[in-house]
Formats: sequence, structure tokens, C-alpha cells
Amino acid sequence: MANEQSPQTYAQALFEQATADWLTPLKRAAECIKPADAQILDQPGVEFAKKQEILQRVLPGNTPAQVKNFIFLLASQENIHQLPTIIAEFDRYTQRGPLRAVTLVTSAVALTDDEKRALEAKLRARYGADSDFQYKVDAAILGGVVVRMGDKVIDGSVAGKLAALKEKLK
Repeated sequence: MANEQSPQTYAQALFEQATADWLTPLKRAAECIKPADAQILDQPGVEFAKKQEILQRVLPGNTPAQVKNFIFLLASQENIHQLPTIIAEFDRYTQRGPLRAVTLVTSAVALTDDEKRALEAKLRARYGADSDFQYKVDAAILGGVVVRMGDKVIDGSVAGKLAALKEKLK
């Protein structure tokens, strides 16, 4: 067993191949769909057969079947306009890896870089290091922060504490 590879090496190779099998053809397809065609493809009154005809004409002949089917699905739901955004998001996922979670931090006021670093360090120490952080400001929480990590919510907001106190007093 001198030539044994780690499971992570094989998994990484599979991930990279699967990404290439989708991302490259999606980018090529998006380049071929002109704005005038996209406008027709996104119209609800246009029959699906007409949309398929347009896509068959503009998509490269070597577009994999699963990619064509995905693009047909977008056209059937009048969502071709979302293709560039979908590609950008997919590309972003491939850059950060498949297992990275996104932690959303909402605060009443914008956090400073030092506050962000301190909060990230505490959350990573407690819940694991494999997360990207996004920040947004929502004055409605009055103060404090609300942290969403997957299905876990940590509500340290003033509004949340007031709501809990209101419930307790009922």
C-alpha cells in the first residue's frame, strides 16, 4: 500500500473535476446568450418549445446535457436573467470550498474592524473555524448583535432581549 492516496486528495480531485464540468460550460453558455435572446427567454408568454429552439441555436454544440437541462430549466421559469449571478455565486463557492459556512452578523450600527476581528475570534473558538462572515446593519435591533450560523441563531440584540422580557411578563 505504498501508493495509497488520502481520501481528501481524491475528494479534492473529484470536487475540482465536478466544478470544471459545470462552471466552464456554464460560462461559455452565458457568453452565447445575447441580451435580446435573454429578453425573449424570460417572457412568460413565450412557449417553452420556442425557448428551447432559441437555446439550441445559441448554445455551443459541445454543451453537456446536464448544463443544457439546467439552462432550459431557468428558461422555463423565466430566470435566464439570473444566469450570470448564479455563475458568480457558483464560482464564489468553488473559491472558498464546499464546506465553508457563512455566518451572518447583524448589528444596529456598523462594527469596526477590531470589533469584527474580536467577534470572529470568539465565534471561531466556540463553534469552529470553518466559516466566512458577512455583516449587515439593521437599526431595528436597537443595539447588540444577532448572529446566524446555519440553523443556529444567537440573539444578543436589545430588541430580542426586550421581546423576551415582554414574553416573560405576560
